[in-house]
Amino acid sequence: MHHRFHVFSPLWNGQAGDGSMGTVPEREVLGIPFAKNAHPMWIFDRETLAFLDINEAAVKQYGFSRQEFLSMTLRDIRPLEDLPELLRQTQHPRPQGQSTAEEWRHVTKDGTMFRVTITSWELTFRERRAELVLARRENPE
Repeated sequence: MHHRFHVFSPLWNGQAGDGSMGTVPEREVLGIPFAKNAHPMWIFDRETLAFLDINEAAVKQYGFSRQEFLSMTLRDIRPLEDLPELLRQTQHPRPQGQSTAEEWRHVTKDGTMFRVTITSWELTFRERRAELVLARRENPE
């Protein structure tokens, strides 16, 4: 069974992707600790790929400030050679519900590339079709 989730935020007062989101991340999303989760987490707009919210672990691990993240898209944390696959996978709706164990390569602000395993959930966030993502960094071999 698949569920469609709706999340409403009293902290938000801007337009999706304009970088004017609240200055603090949501405490919890879909019942999952978000702001203080030990793993990087974010919510992105499924149409524009813009970051809509970002947690503290993502800011620490990726090296971008919260404000920088909120003015970026998923394209900005991917190696250039991975962009065609990212765009292919995000341009079509996917089944509702949780998606697990997708592996991607991400890039930090200083250019360090690393592998992550992604768990994600589709939801409606701030009246936008969005996706909540939890990224677990894989240990280097």
